[in-house]
Amino acid sequence: MKEPRIHDRDLIAGLQKGLALMQLFNEQRPRLSVPLAARLSGMTPSATRRFLLTLVHEGFAETDGRHYWLTARALRIGQAYVDSAQLPRMLRPIVEQVARNTGEHVSVGVRDGDDIVHIVRSRYSHIASMSIRPGSLVPLYCTASGRLWLASLDQQAQADYFARTDLVQLTPHTITDPDAVRKRLREIAEQGFALVDQEFEVGMRVIAVPLYDRAGVLRATLSLTTHASRVSLEEMRLRYLMPLFEAQALLKPVMG
Repeated sequence: MKEPRIHDRDLIAGLQKGLALMQLFNEQRPRLSVPLAARLSGMTPSATRRFLLTLVHEGFAETDGRHYWLTARALRIGQAYVDSAQLPRMLRPIVEQVARNTGEHVSVGVRDGDDIVHIVRSRYSHIASMSIRPGSLVPLYCTASGRLWLASLDQQAQADYFARTDLVQLTPHTITDPDAVRKRLREIAEQGFALVDQEFEVGMRVIAVPLYDRAGVLRATLSLTTHASRVSLEEMRLRYLMPLFEAQALLKPVMG
């Protein structure tokens, strides 16, 4: 689908800044002071304070006079997507089917800038993984879904990504050498799937396949997550790759 051209004159800067400010809150920064929020957002302290107070007034945040934090009302924004978007509803039956057939956790992720965000996850799960929480962002370079997206980029786009991204050692297994990651990306492009062993979370192995639309454009990824103690890497290929490829074929018409 062709993206509409949007001119700067049609944008509301205040809305952009308010949304950006809300996205500063995360697991590492559940509470923000005005000076910290101003520094992270690049806004002046006075403007930051007004934006935060507006969030408080609208019920999306609370404050003790020094720090600010989001309230449960902020969930309405993400839930609005879940309730209104057709894609998650159309994907769910196949996601649940793969989860039942494999006995593992299955999810669908889409690219959000330099991260992956999961929009559907199977209701069945025997694991507690940070990477599969709906709405949570995970990096491209060390996740199976993320590497599928990177493998789909041309050489220049890949180079731009590695130039602006710090490859952080998240676990003892995380590959942080850009050349080594590029080698994995070439393998992924050739084989059509990605397999990551405990690079984002210790104990978690993930196998993923791309989800293309009818024109062959990558739209999302379908991934299966399991605990390293349950199956070996080779067993993952043998057990789970075919069910994922079968789901890939079934979902192609759904992707548009």
